[in-house]
Amino acid sequence: MNRSARRQKQGEWTAITVMEIEKRRIGWSPEHKKSVYIDESTDPELITELKRLREADVVVAYDQLRDKTLFIELKEQEKEQFDGVYSQYMDLGGQIIYTQKKEGRKTLTLFMLDEGYKEMGAMDVPEKKSLFG
Repeated sequence: MNRSARRQKQGEWTAITVMEIEKRRIGWSPEHKKSVYIDESTDPELITELKRLREADVVVAYDQLRDKTLFIELKEQEKEQFDGVYSQYMDLGGQIIYTQKKEGRKTLTLFMLDEGYKEMGAMDVPEKKSLFG
């Protein structure tokens, strides 16, 4: 399958199942041209080559359409917006959807509760649990 065919298109809303949210250390790898996660097993030499080292909240989610696990890095404002949507999800049920859109050189991540799935909220699904407490 063509790699670009599997990627989320600009402005496309995607249904996700949130598995967890965690703090992660992240750095930009100029060699690989992507962000990489840093943990105890990361080679110290690699860490010295990384740019823009930071700690961020990362939503680990399952993309139902593409059948793959996503790691969605959240800036502070995006985390606040996610918390509000997740709280609604816990209260009302439904389906969390997300999109990413470009604003200049920055990419914004937006979350929304899909109202069309509210009738499914009465179902008790095992993955529906509070991430905050």
